[in-house]
Amino acid sequence: MTRPTLAIVTLGGCDGCLMSIVDGHEALVELLSVVDIVSSPLDASHRPLPESVDIVLIEGAVTTEEDRAHLLEARTAAKTLVALGSCATYGGVGGMRNLVADDAEAAVYGASASRPQIASFVEAPALVVDVDVEIPGCSPSPERTHAALQALLGGTELAEGRRNLCHECAREKVDLLDHSAEFVSDAVVALMELEEIDAKRCLLEQGLLCMGPMTREGCGAACTSVNVPCRGCGGPSRRDFEQGAKAVDALASVLPAGALMHMEDLTGTAYRYALPSSLFPAMTTADDEEVRRD
Repeated sequence: MTRPTLAIVTLGGCDGCLMSIVDGHEALVELLSVVDIVSSPLDASHRPLPESVDIVLIEGAVTTEEDRAHLLEARTAAKTLVALGSCATYGGVGGMRNLVADDAEAAVYGASASRPQIASFVEAPALVVDVDVEIPGCSPSPERTHAALQALLGGTELAEGRRNLCHECAREKVDLLDHSAEFVSDAVVALMELEEIDAKRCLLEQGLLCMGPMTREGCGAACTSVNVPCRGCGGPSRRDFEQGAKAVDALASVLPAGALMHMEDLTGTAYRYALPSSLFPAMTTADDEEVRRD
């Protein structure tokens, strides 16, 4: 009996999502017993991507034209294309460079006309293909990654959470749930500025900017469970709102507007992982079909 085929394509990024596959340990051994990996960065033989593959995992973001070409090749070959991690799903941290691309290039390479042509150091290209499955996170936990792969290989429907992260966060939310005009945090504080963190109370109620209300569930609230505010790597819980704008809208009612704008890197927080997809939810080019996002 022919086993299903799997390929892994790595684009621009830190390879953290690739490591989430390797860190599956026993789950990886189980995966290798039921699937043939036909192309992967972990393959010392450097086998090219075949013309047809049952499942292709895309890890990393499109940061160069070479990345873009690899992604288009993967979309053509894949029967099921999976965006693994926030870079592949939303554009990732690398998309933040679109705000400072020209200044950063000048700072690194200088203004000399004789400098090498760095064709790749331009604005991170827009998302260019449809994907069939998204596994967001920076990086997704090994358990989440392998559970998704097992569901795909078994032909079962992959459950994708659409509530926000607060639903799986065990912290007690009292004042925030009252929706009263009386509750407004006195200030936005950085994590290290608190003398003590209440391990049970909602971090927003303690004045920490947490992206939980604007972020998709699915990570098990891993960060907030260890006293660290959510930074939104799971992306928006719904496609009908834009994560950064939702952050401003939601937090302005509980955090002082002045402090929210000046005491915290709002752009770097609200758009840290999803800037490209937030600003460009649908684009067309001469070569690509219109990008659709469910």
